Amino acid sequence: MKKVLLMLLFVIVALGVSACGKENLEKGNDNMVILNSELDGVNGFAQQVMDNQYKIVALKDDGSTFDITDYSDIKYDTLDYSSGKLYMQKDDIFYIIDLTKGNGEYDVNSILTYDFDTPSYYKSMGVYEGKIYFNADQDNLMVYDIVNDKTYEVIDDEEIVSFYLNKDYGKIYYIERSDKCYLKEYDIETGEIRIIDTGDTQEVYGYTYNFNIGIINGNGDALIYSKEENVNDMRKTRFYYYDYVNDDKVLVDESLMSGIYSDGKLYYAASVSEEMYPDYEFKVQDGDDVMVIMEPQPNSFINFFDLGNGKIQAVMNFGQDISTYGEQAYVIDKDSLEISQVDDNYNLVYLIHDIDNELLDIS
Repeated sequence: MKKVLLMLLFVIVALGVSACGKENLEKGNDNMVILNSELDGVNGFAQQVMDNQYKIVALKDDGSTFDITDYSDIKYDTLDYSSGKLYMQKDDIFYIIDLTKGNGEYDVNSILTYDFDTPSYYKSMGVYEGKIYFNADQDNLMVYDIVNDKTYEVIDDEEIVSFYLNKDYGKIYYIERSDKCYLKEYDIETGEIRIIDTGDTQEVYGYTYNFNIGIINGNGDALIYSKEENVNDMRKTRFYYYDYVNDDKVLVDESLMSGIYSDGKLYYAASVSEEMYPDYEFKVQDGDDVMVIMEPQPNSFINFFDLGNGKIQAVMNFGQDISTYGEQAYVIDKDSLEISQVDDNYNLVYLIHDIDNELLDIS
């Protein structure tokens, strides 16, 4: 009898543990986005390019893709993801795609039209906690509150050129040009603004010339930026990456032309001379070690992206004019550092952050 009672008690406890586990899992899912089943294994999104045709695809962990839109001549200027929805911008119109509906048939709907007085060619956008941040008219940072259907200004500095929204820290890093050129940080929660770095100035015949500073690439690991400095009375461009965690600015190879910092390594294209049209080589910097993974050749690299599947994409551009211009995509394996030519060419790559999967009531 005692054995029977013990067995019954064990079953009751086991059922209780199982039920509690299931209840907790379901409660956790209440705050998580559930995408359509065909998007299982997705770690990011990108705009795929082929023969001047463009489509939006989902990037999966295994390196495969899933088409969200078909190829067309529509080239979006920006792309972001938040709470089960994709956001894009084309000229003065912002679009949305709901990835929790459709089952393979996704509708692209306009969500906002903004009247730009002097629109910038270089557009920036970031979606954070139900708000779309974007640069407008090259002189302010705007936000569109999706829930309240309201647009307002959040930063009114004289001229904002470009920005990067870091969702992990809830901060926006942006370039402002006023009396000088600044790299600044805006804390979304507190509204606090602080200067990260400042471009140099030079006095020439009574005039003050401001040296440029600009964002090259931003991701969750670090922000790469360029900064013109006065070196031995000469104007020279140097490159840094900003370490968010340590609040540290690290000088990198000054021959860098473009690149990305990911998982502790810097992947970049570097000029081999100071000539007007130098050759370029492909390098990887890991701590103090620098490795050349492609020998010098006359073509440079643009559009460095982390594809989220253990590979970095870089696109080589070549040609002297529009009649000879072309592009060729390469991928670099993060572990082996092997570089290989590929047919797929992505731009506007965005990898999903944890905060992106939080369920927000923005319908």
